[in-house]
Amino acid sequence: MMDVLMPAEPAVRRRDLLRLSTTITLGVFGAAVAGREALAVGDPDTQRYICIAPDCSPYIYDPQVGDPDSGIPPGTRFEDLPDDWYCPVCGAIKAEFIPFN
Repeated sequence: MMDVLMPAEPAVRRRDLLRLSTTITLGVFGAAVAGREALAVGDPDTQRYICIAPDCSPYIYDPQVGDPDSGIPPGTRFEDLPDDWYCPVCGAIKAEFIPFN
């Protein structure tokens, strides 16, 4: 009889995929760091945020522009966006955004 070894956990976890997606996205856009915890947030009035959802093109939220198509006026900080606001490109929630310098 042949012993079958089962992995203790999946070979690829969602967290690892998100980290890889973040690294690739940030690499494409010229950032030198990867991972949410390593990113520094600047002035909240001008800090831009990028959507890192895997199916996004990606979208960058700029508070100086707002999101007029969603009724968000220019000057609206990311932190002040409504909780039900979502990425206008892919529909991701605010938690899928990270600071973008």
